[in-house]
Amino acid sequence: MVTKMEQFATWLINTYPLSEERNRVLLKGALQLFRQGNVIHAFEDGTSITGKVQDNGHRHVLLDMDIHELSRCSCGADSLCIHQLATFLSFWSQTRTIASLIEKWKEATPHTASGPSPLFQKKKVDSYSDASLASWLDFVDHQHDQYKRSIPSTRTYLTGLTHAFFPKLRLLAPKKAEVRPLFLLHASLFCMQEVMKSYDSSQPYQYIVDILHRFVDVIEEEAKGLFHSAIAFQLDTLLKESREMIRHMLLGQKEPFIREVFYAYQFVWNDVFQRRNWMSSELKELEGDQSLQAELAKTHLLFLQKKDDDALHIVKKHAHQYAPYVFNWLQALANSKAKDRLDTWLQTSLPIVTTYIHDEPTYERKRQLTKHLLKLLTDYALETKHDAMYIEAMKSLMPYSYGEYEWYLFETKKYRKWVELQLWMGFELSGLETYKIKEIKKADPYALFPLYHIAIQQAIGQRNKSSYKEATSLLKALHSLYKKEKLEDVWVEYILQIKEGTKRLRSFQEELKKGRFTYD
Repeated sequence: MVTKMEQFATWLINTYPLSEERNRVLLKGALQLFRQGNVIHAFEDGTSITGKVQDNGHRHVLLDMDIHELSRCSCGADSLCIHQLATFLSFWSQTRTIASLIEKWKEATPHTASGPSPLFQKKKVDSYSDASLASWLDFVDHQHDQYKRSIPSTRTYLTGLTHAFFPKLRLLAPKKAEVRPLFLLHASLFCMQEVMKSYDSSQPYQYIVDILHRFVDVIEEEAKGLFHSAIAFQLDTLLKESREMIRHMLLGQKEPFIREVFYAYQFVWNDVFQRRNWMSSELKELEGDQSLQAELAKTHLLFLQKKDDDALHIVKKHAHQYAPYVFNWLQALANSKAKDRLDTWLQTSLPIVTTYIHDEPTYERKRQLTKHLLKLLTDYALETKHDAMYIEAMKSLMPYSYGEYEWYLFETKKYRKWVELQLWMGFELSGLETYKIKEIKKADPYALFPLYHIAIQQAIGQRNKSSYKEATSLLKALHSLYKKEKLEDVWVEYILQIKEGTKRLRSFQEELKKGRFTYD
């Protein structure tokens, strides 16, 4: 089925043939705006494409894909202008390559009285050229059409995409070791786009995200496979087209899937495009675009260039909105043991990340992110021998960090702080691990006094025979701790206060006598 975008492209090609000089100038100007990143927004809105172009001020564009003559631009042009065409190029690049459009445009002949030629009619594509990204995408698109026709029900579509369609593409991928990973990388990006298109209210969001992450994992793997061959001269054209396509896929992506597409962008820049030293020119392409997607891309490129001050300036500007993305940069620095850089990033981003975790909607999610962050910080502390940030994070992430903080205090023999933590959490002495209590009794008996005092008061407060017996048993244990600390005079004062405060509780007074707590 021919899409409205393809219908508009057919009209465009037949109405503005490149055999005329003025149309070639129009295309050249639009391409320049597009490649310089001057198209800030381009998205579909019903039967229209709307966009904003930076060209001596902002130009607002509306392209009507049904009634082409109703298209307009705030520059005042009464026919197709460079801003309208640049907006369409940007929108087209989100799912196709610019090279494929221009190739069809060049091949086309001017329309005749018989009407426009069906340039974008679906055709069988049973093979592809190893050296043509456009032919790869046409081939994958054709295979996808065949797959959709073969499934018995749309309910099996997404499952089959990962378990049937993509495995088939693996079998049909080029055999050349230099080209094969790039083909599979683009096949994965294609699948991601199809998965995102299928998302609606009937599909659980997390289910869609899990499927997307499977393809993101493939992209990461294939990007690593391209690491050495990325500098090969024969891949130069393919990589340039890929870089353009992936950038525009990210810039055109809407919520709620910006994160997944950005991860894909990160992985290809980590291992593929960075090898061609294209980071400076990519930053120029993104210049002037203040969208979240563009800002994320700029931050990652600055991060790869080790321009941490510039990268962190953007992080601070976006703060909470950036928090989910910061984990990957911190993890990358931890993995590479870049201690000084990690320290710089943590100083800026730790407050942002901890606030974000507290704002997450569920305890499970808060705990999951806390565990992930503290694992990263544990490795950092072990490597640098500095645990100040680790401790600060544990404190600020309470109660979700209780497990790590409790263990840290016990293992570092900070027993009094360990007891303070139990009291803050409201835990009772009887619920704490016996071996830890025994260890603290040996090392620092005084630390346990507050836990025993509270436990005794709680037992007395229950006002029944069994609880009074429990209270006297706890008093005996506490007495032994007072003796160890050589505080017998303080103990006598304490037990007299207990006796005075409970003199109306006859049953408890009897238990005190049985326990020989007589200090008159």
